[in-house]
Amino acid sequence: MRATLFWLLVLLVAVTVFALSNPVTVTVNFWQWPVYKGPLAMAVVGAGVLGALLTYVSSLAHHVHQARQIRNLEERLRGHEARQTPVPVAGAPGTAEARRLP
Repeated sequence: MRATLFWLLVLLVAVTVFALSNPVTVTVNFWQWPVYKGPLAMAVVGAGVLGALLTYVSSLAHHVHQARQIRNLEERLRGHEARQTPVPVAGAPGTAEARRLP
């Protein structure tokens, strides 16, 4: 947990240094139309955030399918465990070996 927090902090510092190093104004066009006009750092960081969000949203269907499959498998396991009869342990009370008289 601490290592993850450390690397996230390093990433935050790197993004901050990048943003402060690139204050040049750029225009981002989609075909002919200007979509964004502002600092280069904001365009790059915004593209990264947008990419992460698109990746997350596109993976949601897979995660839902996996969660449903795990739930079904757990229900099947509970059903199998409920139908299973306990195996008597040798020497336990109530078994044939425990009833023998010396």
